[in-house]
Amino acid sequence: MNLGRLKQLNAALCLTFFAGAVLAESAVDLTELPLEQLMLREAAPVAQIAQQISDSPSAVSIVTAADIRAYGYRTLADVINSMRGLYTTYDRRYQYMGGRGFGAAEDYAGRIMLLIDGYATQDSLFNQAYIDESGLLDLELVERVEYVPGTGSVTYGNNAMLGIINVVTKKGRDFNAAQLSGEVSSHGGQKQRATYGKRFDNGADLLLSVSALDIKGRNLYFPAYDTPGTNNGIADNLDSETNKRVFGKFSYQGLTVEGGYVDRKKMLPTNPSESTTFNTPFSVRDENAFLNLAYQTTLASTLSSQSRFYSGHYAYDTWREFPDYLIDNEKYGRREYHGQWWGIDQKFVGNWFIDHTMVFGFEFRNDYRQQFRRTYLSPEKAVVEVFSDSLSRRTGSFYLTDEYWINEHWSLNVGARYDDASDLAGNWSPRLAVIYKPTVQTTLKASYSEAFRMPHAYERFSYDGSAVPEYVAASELALQHEFTRNMRLTASLYNYDRSSLLIYNDALGDYVPEGNSRTQGLEVELERMWENGIRSRGSLAWQNARDVYGAEAVNSPHVLGKFNLSFPMFDNRLRTGLEAQYLGSRLTLERRRLAGVGLANLTFSSERKWHGLSASFSIRNLFDREYEAVSPFDWRPDSGLAQDSLRMDGRTYWFQLNVDL
Repeated sequence: MNLGRLKQLNAALCLTFFAGAVLAESAVDLTELPLEQLMLREAAPVAQIAQQISDSPSAVSIVTAADIRAYGYRTLADVINSMRGLYTTYDRRYQYMGGRGFGAAEDYAGRIMLLIDGYATQDSLFNQAYIDESGLLDLELVERVEYVPGTGSVTYGNNAMLGIINVVTKKGRDFNAAQLSGEVSSHGGQKQRATYGKRFDNGADLLLSVSALDIKGRNLYFPAYDTPGTNNGIADNLDSETNKRVFGKFSYQGLTVEGGYVDRKKMLPTNPSESTTFNTPFSVRDENAFLNLAYQTTLASTLSSQSRFYSGHYAYDTWREFPDYLIDNEKYGRREYHGQWWGIDQKFVGNWFIDHTMVFGFEFRNDYRQQFRRTYLSPEKAVVEVFSDSLSRRTGSFYLTDEYWINEHWSLNVGARYDDASDLAGNWSPRLAVIYKPTVQTTLKASYSEAFRMPHAYERFSYDGSAVPEYVAASELALQHEFTRNMRLTASLYNYDRSSLLIYNDALGDYVPEGNSRTQGLEVELERMWENGIRSRGSLAWQNARDVYGAEAVNSPHVLGKFNLSFPMFDNRLRTGLEAQYLGSRLTLERRRLAGVGLANLTFSSERKWHGLSASFSIRNLFDREYEAVSPFDWRPDSGLAQDSLRMDGRTYWFQLNVDL
């Protein structure tokens, strides 16, 4: 984002700050809102959240700010790795989300929608959810992260194929001070953050934060390039990463205005393209920004409203070097992609009928700029050739859901959404869920839903007419049982059938949308809290994913295990957080099986502030396990060796010190 755009964003935040002083809102009863609407609320009492989890048509999972601090999570990828049935894959460019049968290496289009306070963060070019240091938020600003598995297209439309992750940010009152933070970490990492939060006497709330990250990185070894001509497989000084973040949020009564900006640059130690040179500079820069304005009010005793306007900007910029340039004189390549969008979303919650809660509304989104530009330069960096293309898309949607309590034991959740894009035929996304409560402690849920994902702009740019919507039909049976007030069991059994996946047709010499795949799985989780402050959570997930050829899917582990335990020490002055994760064996692109791996992380954090000081210290990969992740690279370099896996980091350290002023 250039300086002019950043000034416009700041101006919008300031103008709305003053405008909020004249607005007012009547109270809304959160206990009567379905989970989809409750998720848009920034601060809801724990009891109300727990009730809506019980009433939700799927098995919801929540990670709180206390969990984030206790286990030393630094990015959303860390949070996701702790959640039931989910995992991430790192190719030293991005972290990619996986779970429930999806997670192909370098799959930009994550099938789970990522929201920040109800705003869909996926960019308009790749539909990618940024969950690493390219993400929009520092985790110190997060109140909780909610994961709703199962299709969410009935409410959120495109991208919510297999679930929704909603990040709820903190408010200024959660800090009520200026806070300075400094961090140091392995591989030359440093980070600084300044945050100011304040709740004013008139009820207005303000949160502002800026941060900067700088990681020097280290030299990395890649066996597939272990030849004298490629520096014996050593990538020298090509693992650095920097980012800068800005976030602001203002709320007054029914009005909330927030905006964020991140500028992240990552050097790639890998050789991510068959046409590029190993151990030469290959940089990736991501800029992401958003502005989100929401106003909630009660229009009548049985009708409440939420109006939202949002806009976003994304820029992708890479620089690479080619080894063979004597014929075409093209030594360097640059890719500059830009996306811009805006939209409005109007939701209503109606309680006109006894035992019914209806959520309905409409959304319009205008992806007015989807621009792709590739430039090739000579050894003197003069322009030799330029390829460019521009796309756009406008999407109109309307939706309706109804939660109907038949009696004290039975309820129905039924709904549908219709999305009509300017370049595609319209799509319906229906859902039907039956919820049965034989007792106050036990809830059974059975659901069936259908969802879709539109081809994103890069797919349209790359595959042209072959890029069509991808569909999924999902059925799920979930159980939730409260043994006590502090102990809960959650289990789910699911089946996903995906269709219209792109596969290569040898006869046509092109990709065609004729692929089908299936995933079946089982997930079980047990959570427990003790009065003395001990908290634990453990989960086990089994999945069987088959690809479009009926074979075992790549990078889809059959088994995922998670265990988290935190407890206070030294009269509640210190908290220890122990985390263990098991990632089952999985296949690479060359159908080679990587062994399963168990990892442990250990964190110590201060429970109480001492003269405004607080600190955290984490050890990741506590036992220094050697392991590999599935690589997206499906070609072999001149050595003839496979590069279908990438070595991950061993033991690393991280320390943070905060001071409230």
